[in-house]
Amino acid sequence: MRHVIALDVGGTSMKAALVGEDGAVLHRARRATGREGGPDAVVDHLLAFAADLRAHGAEHLGAPALAAGVA
Repeated sequence: MRHVIALDVGGTSMKAALVGEDGAVLHRARRATGREGGPDAVVDHLLAFAADLRAHGAEHLGAPALAAGVA
């Protein structure tokens, strides 16, 4: 199923969803930002989270995400 990754990065946590072409939320997830480790740690956590979401899509939805957006 075709989908994208939507990520919302806040001060202490990141929220994410895999969203289908029709706008349906197919999967939701949440993680800590890792801000106590500094800016580089936040970026590392974000990239790892996106990679895990991509893998989830490939495994459970039959294809990796087409794109990702971060707010």
